[in-house]
Formats: sequence, C-alpha cells, structure tokens
Amino acid sequence: MSFAGTAQGMEARLALSQGLEFHSLPAKPLRGRNPIQGLGALATLARSTVSAVGLIRRLGADVVIATGGYVCVSAGLAARLCRLPLILVEPNAEPGLANRLLGRFASSAAVAWQRTADALPCSTELTGVPVRRSFFEVDRPALGAPWKILVLGGSQGAQSLNVEVPPVLHRLVRDGDRELEVVHQAGSGKEAATESAYMATDVKATVVPFIDNVAEAMADCHLVLSRAGAVTLAEICAAGRPSILFPLSLAGGHQGHNAAALHSAGAARVVDAMEIDPEKLRLVLLDVLDAQRLEAMSSSASQLARSDAAEAIASLVEAEVSR
Repeated sequence: MSFAGTAQGMEARLALSQGLEFHSLPAKPLRGRNPIQGLGALATLARSTVSAVGLIRRLGADVVIATGGYVCVSAGLAARLCRLPLILVEPNAEPGLANRLLGRFASSAAVAWQRTADALPCSTELTGVPVRRSFFEVDRPALGAPWKILVLGGSQGAQSLNVEVPPVLHRLVRDGDRELEVVHQAGSGKEAATESAYMATDVKATVVPFIDNVAEAMADCHLVLSRAGAVTLAEICAAGRPSILFPLSLAGGHQGHNAAALHSAGAARVVDAMEIDPEKLRLVLLDVLDAQRLEAMSSSASQLARSDAAEAIASLVEAEVSR
C-alpha cells in the first residue's frame, strides 16, 4: 500500500509515522479562487494528474482510493486514465467538492450517511467511518456530579471555545447550577491563555495543548464540547458520548451538515461557532447536564457508530479489484 498527498499536509507525517510509503503530489484548491488563481490551480491539477499517472504505473497499482480533498482529484483522474477502479471514501454528511467531481466516474463510494449516498452519482455502500477500536471499549463514568466535560477544539485548538467556554462554565458553577470538572484541549501555544481564563473562574479545569489518547479522555467524561469534523464525530459516537457541537463554516460548511446529522438523531446539540451566544450556551448546558438527558443522547450516539467500518471498506475494495 502506498499513500499520496501534499508534501505540506499532515498526511505526509502521519503516513511515514505508520510505515506507509508516501508520495507527494502538487495541488491547489479550486474553490473560491479568482480567475487568474483558478487558471494556476487548473495548471497544477494537470501537472499533478500526469505525475499521478506515472506514479500509478510505477507502483503497479490495482485500485485508487480517494479520501477527499483537492489533492485526490488528480489521483482520481489518473485512475480514470489508467482504467483502474476508483473508490471514494466520504465520511462527511455532505460530500465535498472533490468527491462530488470524482463521483461521476468512480466505481463506488464508502459513505457514513444515507444523505451522502443520495448526493453521489456512483454506486455507494453505507460503511460508517473507521476509528480505533479503543473508542468502542471505553467505559462510561457514573452519571452524577461532578459533571465531567471534555472540550476538543481539534488538533490546532479552537480560539472561540478557548475564549467563550470558561466564563460560561464559571457561571454554572458560581450560580450553584452544576458542579463541573473540565479537561480542555486548547491547542499548541494557546494553553497558557486558556488556563488563565479558567484561573479567573471557579471551575476545576485541566488545560492541555493536545490530547494524544482521546479515547482515554472520553472514557472519563460525561459530555464532549467539540468541533464537528467527520472523524471526531465518529469517535464521539463510537465512545457513546453526548456532545455539544460548534461546527466551523469552512470548506463548504461540511461540519455544519455533520453536526446537523447528529442533532437530528438526538445525539448532539449544535451551537453557532461563529458567534457563540453565552446565554444560549449556558441554557443548552443546563438542559443537557441531566442524567436522563445524557443517557438518551449517549444511546443515540452509540446507534450511529459502526465498529466494522474498516472491514466494510476493505471488503468493498476487494470486491472492486476482483471484478
């Protein structure tokens, strides 16, 4: 197995850390660019597609799997030119631009939501999103005070959560509404300011720049406050954790669609991440931090998880290659 992506992206570091052969492809985003930048992006796409064709032939690849993102467009086009099966993996509730484009000639797509399947023109299979087994094995803490909250802002942290969450939690504790314990992932370089924000409150909080073992952190919490990236939500559901979600509006708003899917299933509440209303957030927390409510949301989250997602995607790949 070989992995292709941008040399500047996180995938390069992650692939190499897992012992996967990595190959870089040039890529530029097509969305939201002015005409001159758009022409440059198309020229990069053509150059990248030629490189991808050469890579496929050199590796003797039997199948190409595209996981989304603009770098996958050139690899998908190369698969088409080489007449290889192209399989899309789309974890978001609303397919991204790259997979919408590639769906026109993909062999099939592995998706996590029925609405995603309906939006793609190729054959699809509901597989779920692969996450580490440890998320399915976490225990649930006993429901009751102190209520334990885990704040996840993504690998880079979320400044809006770092700023807005501490004073809202402070008000809950100060007014005697809830007894809380918090673990807050603030992002590298942002932990000092976030810790200072908590020090000015009555909240018992542990602030860290990054959490390596997220499953372990989820095992010791009643509620997760988080962005709404597809993989993070799959981990939350695998752990059976209720959540309050603050979706970003970037990249076509896919986080908003992801959050809406969990909200519709009764697994999460959604708060506008661009303009967090402290009073609204306080009321949402008051409503959610209740044993019966948390139990119902936890059950709904667990029902959305699929422990066999990786196996289902592998079976799909094997079926396409054997045709």
